[in-house]
Amino acid sequence: NPVAIMIAGNLSDQTVKNKTGKSSKEWHKILDKFRSKNHTEIAKFLREKHKVNPWWAQILTNRYEWVRGLRNS
Repeated sequence: NPVAIMIAGNLSDQTVKNKTGKSSKEWHKILDKFRSKNHTEIAKFLREKHKVNPWWAQILTNRYEWVRGLRNS
């Protein structure tokens, strides 16, 4: 979703922490341990295991993919 991708890149880390309870760095450590490179699997993991709402699961997944070089655009 191009809109979610644009929004994900423009959110401050403080906003992420306020809305999800964890900083982007904390989420990235969790996702590194999860060890999936599949967008759908990552978002599902965030929703089901960590009870992140669907919108934030997408945002966190997009941010993680950018930081780890898994997303080109």
